[in-house]
Amino acid sequence: MVETAMPSPSTSSIPSAAPTSYSEYWLLLFPESTVSAIQEDPESPQSMAFDWLMEEIDILHNLSEQRVVQRFVLATFYFANSAEHWYSNSHWLNHSVHECLWHSSLEAWYFFFEASIVFPLDYLSPCEQEPAGYLEDGILYQGDGIIKHFWLSLNGLSGSGIPPELYLLTDLKSLALDGINLTSTIPEELSGLSNLEYLSMNDCGLFGSIPEAIGRLLKLGTMYFALNSLTGTIPSSLFSLNSMRAIVLSENLITGPVPTRLGLLTDLLGVAFDSNLFTGTIPTEFGQITWLSSLLLHDNILRGTIPTELAVLADMELLQLHNSGLLGTIPRWLGNMKSLDTLTVSENSFTGTIPTELGLLTKLSALWLDSNALSGTIPSEFGMYEEALVLCFENNNLIITIPTELGRLTGILQLLLFDNDLTGTVPLELGNVPFPAPYGQVLLHGNALSGIIPESLCSAYSLTFDCSTFLCGCDSCICSDNRTSPILERETSTEDGQLLIQANQTGGNLTER
Repeated sequence: MVETAMPSPSTSSIPSAAPTSYSEYWLLLFPESTVSAIQEDPESPQSMAFDWLMEEIDILHNLSEQRVVQRFVLATFYFANSAEHWYSNSHWLNHSVHECLWHSSLEAWYFFFEASIVFPLDYLSPCEQEPAGYLEDGILYQGDGIIKHFWLSLNGLSGSGIPPELYLLTDLKSLALDGINLTSTIPEELSGLSNLEYLSMNDCGLFGSIPEAIGRLLKLGTMYFALNSLTGTIPSSLFSLNSMRAIVLSENLITGPVPTRLGLLTDLLGVAFDSNLFTGTIPTEFGQITWLSSLLLHDNILRGTIPTELAVLADMELLQLHNSGLLGTIPRWLGNMKSLDTLTVSENSFTGTIPTELGLLTKLSALWLDSNALSGTIPSEFGMYEEALVLCFENNNLIITIPTELGRLTGILQLLLFDNDLTGTVPLELGNVPFPAPYGQVLLHGNALSGIIPESLCSAYSLTFDCSTFLCGCDSCICSDNRTSPILERETSTEDGQLLIQANQTGGNLTER
């Protein structure tokens, strides 16, 4: 490429030594570290991106400086992440296509995330608009569409990760790079994206602590760092971000107490700290987060009870506290959370009886109370559930009979009652529930039930019970002293058969919490 000498541009940001070529002119737009990478290492992503940029000088003449920087940044990211292995890289590095139209996973994943609420876009473009432009005599004339959303999640990216130049896109409102093998710490340069509202970097191989610099993102409303190896404690700067609506840190190695200062973020809608190494008690200050609808603290090393201060959280939809070291009784006031869809408190040390007030949660689809030390009966009020899919009470000390009212739950998929002290007969009404394939299960073994299994229940996809002289039925179980727990199978496909084998191997549980 032959470069032409040019006059010094009239801008105060350029040093007194005038550039002598177009390439020198464009280099002045970049920080010193980027210029060094371009000039000192011809194999660097920055150098390859700059060479690509210089291929079409005529096009650059018709672009604003911000657009030139923008195209360079995207090209640098492209060369840094083995773009030949991407699932889709359509239009990338095409000089004749506006970079707003280069492939982005924004459109593919937009409606699967709450970003569709946060960013109600009329045109699903990274630039929030369809860029105007036309090609004339080989020269591309375009509008100044500026990148606002950079999404390349689950696109097969691998390589050297996020080049620091990405943070020159200072107009970014959202950044989603899930499923990229970064194996790095969270870059400090993130703090330069002062307009960022949505940040998602799940399953990226991130390690180290969350930097205090995260607190400089004053507009940040949603932060996803799940499925990484982050350590340390939550930075105190996070508690000053009054714009926060959701914090998701699931499946990391974060330590320390669950911060009481989260109660300062009164507009939070969701908190997911599950599967970490948090200790201490559930902060009473969570009761100050009036609109909180999702609270996931399961699989941590907590202690104490469920604080009564949470009783005011009337908008709660998802409350998951299983395997967290909690004790005491299951609070009756949980029945006031009328919007609750899922409640999991299994694998703790809860004692006492199951509150009948839980029957008031008519919108509940999943109730997990298993593996505690609960006693007493199964409340007949549970027959009032309108949308129940899973009722899981196994491995407790429940007694007396199975309520006939459970036969009203004709849409339920799983009823797990095994390993209790239930007595009496299996109610005929339970045969009204089809328990269809592939997840339908009614698991009754490990009790002291008697009588004959209702014939209509024998058509359930998966049924277990203890054959004995006291309990038999379904043709395959002759009343005898045989103490096996048969799983009665219907005709199934190969795939369904594999699911059934999995059910046997996992104690009958196919539904993830």
